[in-house]
Amino acid sequence: MPATTGAAKSVLREEIVDGTAMRPERPNGAPTPQSEPAGPPICALTLPQQIADHLGHRIMNGECRPGSRLKEEEFAEAYRVSRGPVREAFRILERRGFVEIIPRHGARVRAFDPADLASLFGVRAVLFGLAARQAAERPSPELLDQLAVEVARLCHSAETMDISPRDHAVIAGDAQHLIARFSGNRPLLRVLEEITSRALWRMAWSDPPLDLTTRARRQQSARFWSDLLAAIRAGDATEAERTARLLLEASRDHMIAAMAALQPELAPKFAVEAD
Repeated sequence: MPATTGAAKSVLREEIVDGTAMRPERPNGAPTPQSEPAGPPICALTLPQQIADHLGHRIMNGECRPGSRLKEEEFAEAYRVSRGPVREAFRILERRGFVEIIPRHGARVRAFDPADLASLFGVRAVLFGLAARQAAERPSPELLDQLAVEVARLCHSAETMDISPRDHAVIAGDAQHLIARFSGNRPLLRVLEEITSRALWRMAWSDPPLDLTTRARRQQSARFWSDLLAAIRAGDATEAERTARLLLEASRDHMIAAMAALQPELAPKFAVEAD
């Protein structure tokens, strides 16, 4: 099959966002609440990343069942690309924990494991706590200014509920990235970003959303972020680490509770992992 043309890539980008073009933005840059796309927003991603995002959302929605085989030729035809980008998309999904690639058998959808997701959030909480500690030990004025903007956006979301749960999670993810970047610990930043990608793909991009759906939950999130900003501004490394870990542990607990409600047969397993 010939390489994908620029026009075909453009079509793919629109199809990825639920068959429509990207949503218009408000003057302040926040997306409009109506016409929420089925998958995560696409922005300056490579073709394999776009395919991985779209296919990952299909897996989350149950269109590709656990254990089912993913055939390169079928998806290459569906996305109107050569097999190369599809093969790389499978590798991306393998790193995210959605797919397993078996030698001489190809790619298959991984069965969901509640223990895996709970463990990812636990590790992520520890790493983010370390990032917050190191950022607080040498607080940068640039970090404080940028983090204050993100925290204000989260507080506004909690007050008005004018953005989607996913958009709230994206703002929180941006704030986490800021703290990790200004921690000065590059290996920590790389590992935290990889784990965050895997964890968020199992939570924030799901349909229906599994967290941040209520005003009370967003207010809790905003309080944690406000406290974390205050600790970093004060240079209180111990408090910054404690608050950062509590923030992500709260996300984990709400996610597990929502998943248990959606899948009652797995509730005992979720309860064990939450403990």
